[in-house]
Amino acid sequence: MALTALSFALLCTGIAFAHPLTIEGHKAIADIPEALLLIIIGSGVGILGTLIGVGGGFIVVPILLIFYGFTPQHAIGTSMVVVFLNALSGTFSYMVQKRIDYEIGIKFSVAAVPGVLIGAEVSQAFNLATFSTLFAALLSLIAYRLFSGKEVVLMRINGRFLPQERRFQDCLGQTHAYAPDFPIGLSVSFFVGVISGLFGIGGGIIHVPLLYSTLGVPVHIATATSHFILAITSFFGVIMFLGLQSIDIDYAVLLGIGSVMGAYIGARLSLHAHPNLIKKVISFCLLLFAIKLGMTAI
Repeated sequence: MALTALSFALLCTGIAFAHPLTIEGHKAIADIPEALLLIIIGSGVGILGTLIGVGGGFIVVPILLIFYGFTPQHAIGTSMVVVFLNALSGTFSYMVQKRIDYEIGIKFSVAAVPGVLIGAEVSQAFNLATFSTLFAALLSLIAYRLFSGKEVVLMRINGRFLPQERRFQDCLGQTHAYAPDFPIGLSVSFFVGVISGLFGIGGGIIHVPLLYSTLGVPVHIATATSHFILAITSFFGVIMFLGLQSIDIDYAVLLGIGSVMGAYIGARLSLHAHPNLIKKVISFCLLLFAIKLGMTAI
């Protein structure tokens, strides 16, 4: 695991300051090696995204912008397809492992879907400079959170009804007791949906710490439930971006194939892996991407 993380870091360091070649708006898929490279990239996104319970869109979007010359709209829409396929594959694996809290997942998804649709519509107004600046800032915040491990804890004061305790038995037969505060979760989920639609990143990067640190859901259940939420919300995002004609099908299919394979591997690794090292490596790579995007916006 450490060797994989180091290799990924070296890869990001080497390519983060490369100069992409663009053809008619974005880099064309020239040959089979180029297609295989996209599948490999998708696999890496799937593995890493599933290990930490996120869709991987925060990796896909900067790659498409920096190395393939995509417009913000097509990078967002294409990333949303990859997020959906990755989340769907990971969800099936987590269903077999019986680690999804379906009640939380369905309720949070219902709250997030309207936000995704709103964010997708607003994203059509971005130009490259504005989007690059905003996305660089977002990547920097994500990198800081992943590296520091600091979580934002939200709670209601003088709530009328106290959260009700629920019990959940995981795939290992262990019973967990926790009392999720649904009003907070539903409120945050809507804004997570807006961010997901705006940037095409999926909401797992926020949902996992929300479930874990704020609602007290065990981390493995939080990761699996986050993937279930992503599968639902990103599905509606894909439909929205298809209607907006903002999806590059060939890139989406190749990256998606890789992400599906990677998600399966990531879900199996998650039973044994400790994701702290992975989070720190990803934060380093995201910071490089943020710097490159910031340079693009100047």
